[in-house]
Amino acid sequence: MNYLKFTDFRNHSKEYFDKVEHGSSFIIIRKGKPIAKVVPFNDSIAGWKRENKKIKLKNNKISLDFIIQERNEK
Repeated sequence: MNYLKFTDFRNHSKEYFDKVEHGSSFIIIRKGKPIAKVVPFNDSIAGWKRENKKIKLKNNKISLDFIIQERNEK
């Protein structure tokens, strides 16, 4: 992982983002302290929305079956 001064990153951000796109990672330094880490985006990271398992109820029905049945009765 490479270290960059904040001003260098700001002034040449396009070039650094191109490098990140090709797999490089950087730590941004401002006034001698690390303030950010720029890493390539990884699609395999689980997001806030994940696949849920359907709950089986009596008679091998799922909850959606009961909701649809209830809506049809109204």
